[in-house]
Amino acid sequence: MIQSRQLEAFRAVMLTGGMTSAADLVRITQPAISRLIRDLEDETGLQLFERSGNRLRPTREAGILFKEVSRHFTGIEHIDRVATELRKSHMGSLRVACYTAPALSFISGVIQSFLADRPDVSIFLDTVPSQTVLELVALEHYDMGLSILTGDYPGLMVEPLPAFRAVCILAKEHRLAEKETIEATDLNGESLICLGPPSLLRIQTDATLDAHHVQCGRRIESSLALSVCDLVSRGLGVGIIDPFTANYYSTRDLCLRPFLPAIPYHFGMVFPSGNPTPRLVEEFRSALLKALAALPYETM
Repeated sequence: MIQSRQLEAFRAVMLTGGMTSAADLVRITQPAISRLIRDLEDETGLQLFERSGNRLRPTREAGILFKEVSRHFTGIEHIDRVATELRKSHMGSLRVACYTAPALSFISGVIQSFLADRPDVSIFLDTVPSQTVLELVALEHYDMGLSILTGDYPGLMVEPLPAFRAVCILAKEHRLAEKETIEATDLNGESLICLGPPSLLRIQTDATLDAHHVQCGRRIESSLALSVCDLVSRGLGVGIIDPFTANYYSTRDLCLRPFLPAIPYHFGMVFPSGNPTPRLVEEFRSALLKALAALPYETM
């Protein structure tokens, strides 16, 4: 049976690229690391590394296995963080999971105002991808979460929030920066810096541009809207992103413009199902709704 210590040694070698550096990472000797790797290869029946002198090169099988091992250790790290928070927990603690865009600034403002008159309340904020928010809240690792919504979510109470409109971002010197509103046809022939294909906003953007027969170059893609902003600010193209990220980055040589036809940006709050909502969670929910209502973004 595969042992956790073997997986830890394998992960260390993959991360550091060598037995000696891996040994330093996990604080054991180099011979011990080598033995654990040999034991793991024997247990799995796989050759995980090709050896050439003192150098190691991971095999294709090692790369595939590493992805699964990484998921395993990510889960352990989450459990460890939750356990730490539980050890520190007391009456008046709140655990919130939030996806990246609102966590850049918006949720920090909500927390700041919420704690202003609650000196005995503590909040743990975890910034993770939307799917992870849903999974962790359903498992009751968190009291509530803020996530992009794309379907049905068993084990959760879902409260959709008003859909904001996606925003077109441009460098200040861009030819379209003088327009008050950017229409889909304005982007014909432009270089569009896109979010990755798994993004719902990317799918909606592609569908909108296709419907208007707009042809855009797509030489650059990024999994992070924040990176899209940086690339646009360098004059490498235009972007269509969520208003949270656009607003956070707006002071850095970017123009934010409404985009037509409007592309909805759906997100919402999620809570564990099956239990009454604690008073403190309900109070934070109300504070969040109040902060959303005060935002200058256009809703649909």
